Amino acid sequence: MNFRKIFIFIKKDFIIESSYKLSFVQSMLTSIFPIISFFFIGKLLEGTSSVALDNYGGKYFPFALIGIAFVRYFQLAVDTFSGSIKRAQMAGCLEAILSSQTDPRSMVVMSSFYSFISAGFQLIVMFVVAFLFLGFEFSNTNVPATLVTLLVSLIMFISLGILSAAGTVIFKQGEPIGWMFGVVSALLSGAMFPVSVMPDWLKDIAAVFPLTYSLDALRLALLKDQSILMISRQLVIISTIAFALFPVSLWVFKWAIEKGKQDGTLMQY
Repeated sequence: MNFRKIFIFIKKDFIIESSYKLSFVQSMLTSIFPIISFFFIGKLLEGTSSVALDNYGGKYFPFALIGIAFVRYFQLAVDTFSGSIKRAQMAGCLEAILSSQTDPRSMVVMSSFYSFISAGFQLIVMFVVAFLFLGFEFSNTNVPATLVTLLVSLIMFISLGILSAAGTVIFKQGEPIGWMFGVVSALLSGAMFPVSVMPDWLKDIAAVFPLTYSLDALRLALLKDQSILMISRQLVIISTIAFALFPVSLWVFKWAIEKGKQDGTLMQY
């Protein structure tokens, strides 16, 4: 991969975002306010026992914080690629961009680097605020297990994001993948409540969504000091999906671009 091109893409996006200072401040506040709300919900639930939370340390706020923070981050992985395509379509420059010497697949991947850096910074800020002011603790965190889970989960959601970008090229508006693995997945994968409290038929649906396994593994690694071996079941599922889906997503995106060129629909949105 051409690191000079990556740097140029990151620099371009940084210059664009830094020119909208108020928007940057608003995005930071948007990431912090929800965790404060769930902190007080956790206070409201103090003194009550929940068998569903016992597997994750017994407290609601740490459980919800991990769900909110990582769902937000993984959702970016799904949305950022299709967002880049939509902006280029609306600016009328998608066909010109995809006709450059850079491979279209590399183009869409490089266009997302700054978004991941920015979202990663916000993710860190959320946990720093929770640690400094809201009582979140890292004393039971298994760092290697957390990092491995985050890495394979990110590859998985990047793959879904590239599929979402392909869907945007084909369907324009109403692209289904981002919606399915955004709103629906966040609701059913236990972002704000344990999957175990759902009825059996919803648990079966939740088992279909990769986010269910990512959040479960991250919570066990961050809150219960579980090692890579102890969360191996979740990691095997996530890794299998990630490494099978990534090459498929690149192939589908390339196919969507070629189809758009043949149909003359790349400029439509």
